[in-house]
Amino acid sequence: MTSMPTREGDLTPEERLLLERAHRRLRGAVAAYQTLTAVALEAGAAVPAQDPRAVAAAQAEVEEAERELWKLRAGLLGWVRPSWAPGAVFEADWFSDEDAIYDEAAAGASR
Repeated sequence: MTSMPTREGDLTPEERLLLERAHRRLRGAVAAYQTLTAVALEAGAAVPAQDPRAVAAAQAEVEEAERELWKLRAGLLGWVRPSWAPGAVFEADWFSDEDAIYDEAAAGASR
């Protein structure tokens, strides 16, 4: 039986590539979603209309990419998504480099 890695540095190159692809997919999905929802509003100007089907599809892609990333994290590293963590749709930079401390805290708590 092999031991479960606890840090990304313990992963094989193939496992690392899977995580990198999942991160890239999520970042791309969030960026695409933000192009539809992050619209600058100016006082007195009409709020620009968005195609609700496009917004829904973009949100679904973010949610699916996020599920995939957490599934990989759980399977490869044993990391469990904190129940209090906001979804990527609501917190676009959740998976930024600055947030790595949350991964470490979750990994430490599950030991």
